[in-house]
This record gives sequence, structure tokens and C-alpha cells, in this order.
Amino acid sequence: MGRKTLLFICVFYTVVVTYALLTPIRDVPPIDIPHFDKYLHVIIHWGLSFIWLTYLFIGDQSHFSSKFVVLALISCFFYGIIVEAFQHWFTETRTFDFFDIVANAAGEFLGLLSFWIVRKKIRHAS
Repeated sequence: MGRKTLLFICVFYTVVVTYALLTPIRDVPPIDIPHFDKYLHVIIHWGLSFIWLTYLFIGDQSHFSSKFVVLALISCFFYGIIVEAFQHWFTETRTFDFFDIVANAAGEFLGLLSFWIVRKKIRHAS
């Protein structure tokens, strides 16, 4: 997969997630799974951090360092906080929830673990 294609995927995923998280929820049947929304936050931020880390790694494997990892994870973390704040300020059916931020951070940690596994496989295959 080329770098431009991966960038498109990253941006597209981020835009779709942003739209989904800022769209008012109406007429959605309740899901009878405790803390279901937290699981969604974990999954969303797992994907977000994983694809952005992968994009940064594919872009420059020879100079890839921990600063790229920190930059990507901090960006994903603050993205989650900004979206939570926007939900509170700009939507009527969503609110700011501290535990959503905790779930986001858990997803980012899982994204980092997944990235490390995939990165080792990419390096081993090269």
C-alpha cells in the first residue's frame, strides 16, 4: 500500500469518526450491553492510533523514532478531548464524559500495542 493511499485512509477514517461522534443521536434503539459506548470509544481510538502510527512508520522507516509515537498518541488523545468538548458545546444529544476519554486512552494503548506487533512483522519481512 502506498503512502498516499494510507494518508487518504487516515484522513477519511478521522473525518468519518468525527462526523459520527458529532452527529446527534436520534431514533437509535438502545443496546442492552453495559458500557457499550465505552467499548466503541476503545475500538475507534484503537483504529485511529493504529492507522496514524502506521502511516508515520511507512513514511520514513529509517528515521522513525519514539518522538513519532509520542506525537501520534498525544494528537489522538487531544483529538478525543476536543471531540468530547465539541459534543458538549455543539450537540444536544451528547455530553462530555470523562470516562470516554479514559476509554479513548485505552484504545490508543491497544493501537500502540497492535502497531508494535505489525511493525516487527514489517521489519522482519523486509
